[in-house]
Amino acid sequence: MLVNNAGIATGANLLTDDLDMLRQDLETHLFGTLRVIRAFAPALASHGGGAIVNLLSVLSWVATAEGSGSYSVAKAAEWNMTNSVRLELAGQGTLVQGVHLGAADTDMMAGRDAPKIDPADVARASLDGVQVGAIEVLVDAPSRFVKAALSGDPAQLYSPPSGN
Repeated sequence: MLVNNAGIATGANLLTDDLDMLRQDLETHLFGTLRVIRAFAPALASHGGGAIVNLLSVLSWVATAEGSGSYSVAKAAEWNMTNSVRLELAGQGTLVQGVHLGAADTDMMAGRDAPKIDPADVARASLDGVQVGAIEVLVDAPSRFVKAALSGDPAQLYSPPSGN
């Protein structure tokens, strides 16, 4: 089993910050994850398949106004790369799982005032999913809400604040 959990969040604004900050987010989340998958896929194949778990985010599907623009773009790219790699590795018997969550109580989220789940709960949910062959795991209420909202009117996710 390969678990891809590396991450950064530059907090770059897409319209005003240096594009190198966006490149840094993409380099870590998209290209870094893909490089690791490419390195380990042959070993997984030689052992009959196995599993790849990519830790994604609810921000793979939705953007927020709190400086997550470049992070959301990078996670959306990583999400679709996960889906594409899943198809490419299906023939070798490798399960590719995407794990989505709102926020976990990690160093990256330190100082952010938001509900956070225990990282051990994320690991448990992912491993339970691997055991049953789940290609996607929605760990918490925010990930379940946003995933369900994707089939509806995007205004429910992007309504302007009150008073506008």
